[in-house]
Amino acid sequence: MKTDALKKPSTPFFKGAWLLFVFIILFPALSFSEESHYADKLISEAVARKLHEKRGWQVLIHYRPTLLHGKESIIDDPDFFLSKEGKTNPQKEMEETIRAFFSTEKKDDSHARCRFAARYDWLKKELDMDEREVPSEDCKGFKELMEAVRPESATLVFPVAHMNSPASMFGHTLLRIDSSYQSKLFSYAINYSAITDETNGLFFAFKGIFGFYEGYFGILPYYEKIKEYSNMENRDIWEYRLDFSREEVERMIMHIWELKDVYAYYFFFDENCSYNLLLVLEAARPDVALTETLPKWVIPMDTVRAVQSKGIYSNERVFRPSKATRIKQIESVTSADNRKIARDISLMKAGVDDFYEDAGVGEDDKVKTLDLAAEYTQYLYLKGKIPREEYLKLYLKVLSARSKLGIKDAYNIAAPIPPEQGHGPIRLALGAGTKSGALYNSFKIRPANHDLMDPDVGYPPGAAITFLETEMRYNYTERKLSIERVSLVDITSVSEFDGFFKPISWKVNAGAQREEVRKKEHRTVLMLNGGPGMSVREGDALIYGFVEPEAKFGSGLGAGYALGIGVSGGVLKPITPGWKAQAQVKAVSFGIGESHSVISAEVNQLFLLNASNGVRLDLKRERFDGFYSNDFSLSWNRYF
Repeated sequence: MKTDALKKPSTPFFKGAWLLFVFIILFPALSFSEESHYADKLISEAVARKLHEKRGWQVLIHYRPTLLHGKESIIDDPDFFLSKEGKTNPQKEMEETIRAFFSTEKKDDSHARCRFAARYDWLKKELDMDEREVPSEDCKGFKELMEAVRPESATLVFPVAHMNSPASMFGHTLLRIDSSYQSKLFSYAINYSAITDETNGLFFAFKGIFGFYEGYFGILPYYEKIKEYSNMENRDIWEYRLDFSREEVERMIMHIWELKDVYAYYFFFDENCSYNLLLVLEAARPDVALTETLPKWVIPMDTVRAVQSKGIYSNERVFRPSKATRIKQIESVTSADNRKIARDISLMKAGVDDFYEDAGVGEDDKVKTLDLAAEYTQYLYLKGKIPREEYLKLYLKVLSARSKLGIKDAYNIAAPIPPEQGHGPIRLALGAGTKSGALYNSFKIRPANHDLMDPDVGYPPGAAITFLETEMRYNYTERKLSIERVSLVDITSVSEFDGFFKPISWKVNAGAQREEVRKKEHRTVLMLNGGPGMSVREGDALIYGFVEPEAKFGSGLGAGYALGIGVSGGVLKPITPGWKAQAQVKAVSFGIGESHSVISAEVNQLFLLNASNGVRLDLKRERFDGFYSNDFSLSWNRYF
């Protein structure tokens, strides 16, 4: 009786508890089954419609055609792919991406819906996803980024070449994302670059050519890039406003979010800042197909030309002169004596008050001198040559004296010819000549970029960097085709040295060349030379000199090698806008290994026919251990 009494009231309770237990256990499975069913449905639809073959998807994963895999992503970081086959299989990556949207293993910003915001946005629209069926995530980090950037429009930014940095001698490209802020300096910049602190031009070139660096995207305040490029590296900046809608710019930011902390191996000639930045622009507007118009060799200026040719440039262009350009402009209208006073004030060798109170100096001269002193003082501080406390004290004192002279007209810094109007980086030269009495035809090809004798428009004068330039000649006397020269890398920085700026010029050259040691007697040697130098400007002429250690290796050398030291000097001058001339001499004495000496003198001239065509005249006389040779050539040069 007691047992029955205890069982009766407990039976409904245990039945209810059992049902509740089953519900708790099975409900997540039922829910997961429904979500899994919806995910499978979306995957089936995506595969049936071949969405993985659409350009929009290909752009987001950075696929491009290859011989081995058909399609392969240029992203090398495995964390970027959700499928083990994702780097080379667009369909598998799409399937795993959709499946990851329904996963509950990760939360918030690490969840695929947040981590791959651009992919989710694109697939949601293509598949008309019901977001109620997709697990909801907060995506706090992504929301904070969008709130900070507040994207409305985009501007392509091109800092021109940096004379004394091998990593920047082609120039650079980045993006500025503009918001409602009145000043563009408070906008954010999107930058892609190789992670390196290498300063040696030869090592940088080798590592950059063969992909030894990892490249990353980054987002940072635009004023930081202005400080870096314009104020510290003395690089003028060009800004090109892009014709993108707000929605397109937001898509671009979504894709940049996907690329944070993701690397791709950086290759100097193709997978560089130019190519990767165009992929980000394509994420905003995939149909524009910017990368399909590019040559095999890609440099930063190709990015500018691509956006202009594809109609996403709004024809709004702004020139932002560097601190150095502004200083040089004020220098040009200031007398030599007052330039020295301005420099002495900045170096604290002369007093501000003494100069301001000098009755023998006119007010206009005081204005220019104090303006120059203020600019140069700020430049020295930015370069780390003046401590902050001393800088603030001196700078405020100069500004105080200057303010007493009233507001004067701003210095007119005229914008130069835009860099995109310069010559193309590829050069083909066909010519004819004579050397040591033998006639020859020559063929030269250069993939990139610019040498000292090329047209200056769009390039800083005195900066030269070329890669893989090859010259072949057919000698009619010997009836023989030979490779005259192959240059792996040839970099020359002829940087003007004056009272305000004191850069060291430098050069490095590595390659192979054919030497004539006796009449009709030749040998081929590997060579490496380069060294420091100095350059000054007289009018529009650059006068330069270098100290050049040189090494040669080859079986034709007596000891198999030759080590020597040499000097070179020359002058580079534009005669007219379409006529450029160069004269230079070089002497090298080899005393270790095979002993010999080489002395040469040459005159080179370029006559432009138009922006893409020119005729070049080269004359060279060389003395090789007592044997003299004369080389005269005339060639047609075509730039692409």
